[in-house]
Amino acid sequence: MAEYERRLLDKDDLTKLYELTNPKLSRKPALHTVISYQSNEWEIEDSHQLRGYSASKRSLAMKVRKYEAKNAWPSSCRLGIGVFEGDKLIHVLIAKNLGNKPIAEAKPSLPLDNVLGAIGLSRSDILGNRK
Repeated sequence: MAEYERRLLDKDDLTKLYELTNPKLSRKPALHTVISYQSNEWEIEDSHQLRGYSASKRSLAMKVRKYEAKNAWPSSCRLGIGVFEGDKLIHVLIAKNLGNKPIAEAKPSLPLDNVLGAIGLSRSDILGNRK
């Protein structure tokens, strides 16, 4: 069964988030989940500071699910990742409902499995011939 990841940020916003969470960046801005109710006034939804690319995406998805369950997102509010320098909000990566994308299933394998697969055999083929 394939799992799906919800797409909330477009390609440009994902690129920007990747750049902002780059570990090599010397002066990292503070990232927080922000919310706006029917206006352009953004406020911090959760005081927890976001760190890392994947963690920021997961946190945003969790907030979207929370407000979606209350029937507030996207009709009554907007959610996003706020980029702060000091106490000033300088940019918001706004969440949009862009659908789902399948998560590739990576099955653990051993080098033996790779070799057997290359010649069209499996472990059970080899072990079945031992009797």
